[in-house]
Amino acid sequence: MTSMTHDPAVDPRILSEEETRQIIDRVRSFVTGGGTSTVEVGSWWSGELRWARNRVSLTSDRRNISVTIQRVVGHSVGSASTNQLDDVSLESMVRAAERSARLKTVASMEDFKLPEPKLPKVSPLIWSDATFNATAKMRGGLATTLAQNAEAKGMQSAGFMRMAGATSALSMRQSHDEADVGREVGGARTSFRYNRYTVGECSMTVRHPQGIGSGWAGLSGYDWSAIDGARLADRALQKCLASLNPVAVEPGRFTVILEPQAVYDFIQPLMLSTSRQAAEAGQGPFVDHFDRTLRLYRTKLGMKVMDDRVTISHDPNDPLLGIVPRDEGLGPITWFDHGILKTLTNDRLNHSLPLLNEDLPSVRRNSFRMSGGAATVDDMIASTERGLVVTRFANVRMLDGNSVLCTGLSRDGIWLVEKGKISKPVKNMRFRESPLFTLNNLLELGTPVPVFASDRSEPFSAIVPPIKAQDFSFTSLADAV
Repeated sequence: MTSMTHDPAVDPRILSEEETRQIIDRVRSFVTGGGTSTVEVGSWWSGELRWARNRVSLTSDRRNISVTIQRVVGHSVGSASTNQLDDVSLESMVRAAERSARLKTVASMEDFKLPEPKLPKVSPLIWSDATFNATAKMRGGLATTLAQNAEAKGMQSAGFMRMAGATSALSMRQSHDEADVGREVGGARTSFRYNRYTVGECSMTVRHPQGIGSGWAGLSGYDWSAIDGARLADRALQKCLASLNPVAVEPGRFTVILEPQAVYDFIQPLMLSTSRQAAEAGQGPFVDHFDRTLRLYRTKLGMKVMDDRVTISHDPNDPLLGIVPRDEGLGPITWFDHGILKTLTNDRLNHSLPLLNEDLPSVRRNSFRMSGGAATVDDMIASTERGLVVTRFANVRMLDGNSVLCTGLSRDGIWLVEKGKISKPVKNMRFRESPLFTLNNLLELGTPVPVFASDRSEPFSAIVPPIKAQDFSFTSLADAV
């Protein structure tokens, strides 16, 4: 592939900043009243490829542009969208938003686009020319090579790869007197933000034709040059070969070695449970007790809730996390600091503004970095008398919100460890366990690495270590590979 630098001014696949500003100016030219106008303009291109049974089954190059306007006048709010950029369509969109506002005279806070909090602007470098310049020919050639390696070993492979580029822009104009619907917008405060980013991902499954073994590997992020497709394919193939002819092991509590992908799959429900609003309503794992004097629920903020080696944080300026600064103010946050619950996530609209009287930053709770240690997976295996090594989990869902008790299935490779060595592959099992319980029963942690965390709109990822923990509960065998 020829190396070149993307020039947003001439590339037709996504909008440049100047093109975006021109569209916003055209939209604003059709606005006839006061109040607040918020215009969002987005564009994206996505090149995708799928293969199955060692043959390419789908390839596509897709793109789209979207324009949305929200009109807020007094206590009326309305919005409309279009993907057509001619003047007739843009003006029709504005008129539709204004009609919608007239019909909806009382609005809740969720309906409004609020100004961003006064926070330092985040500008993560999440653009990669290597991703954006990847051609359909390159994707096809790579997929063919990956599939041929599995076919040469008599295995069947299936996979998906995607390279995408996108832009998002938001501009808010607020007049001095929002209630004055009769005057033209003039002397207004205007804000503008434009972001561009890329998304790259590749995942691959290799299976035995008779269904007696399966291996998987995947990685996602913004930079395709950091995703080694050949290495992922080899890992998936080797895991498949190592998982052939698994044996049944009686379910129970095991010492487990969870590879990074399994760690992410397992603790994601915990991260989605870090809501301060829910905790103060008496829901979730971080409620302490009900204070009858003050008649409110106390939270576990400031308390130790997991092993003191665990720190989990979120930084929008960390490019490996791929957090796109969209319409909400983003800021760094540490949920758990050496096992202590330091922060619970606030909902800006429903919680931090009306209840706390604070305009706090927003976060992406599925994008985080977790601390680790010095142990490797091989080290963990060598120090294990009897346990299981897990590649990843699938279909993870929460059974109980207060304890974060979850269930799910192991997938694509699970092995029995005996006397410091892998002795045999075993059949997949269903687990029933809480991430909080496991993170309080840690034995060792490894080096954090990026994992596969696919999202169709953003390049977000997570950076987590492999872990070794004791007393992990598997409840039954799973009839699947």
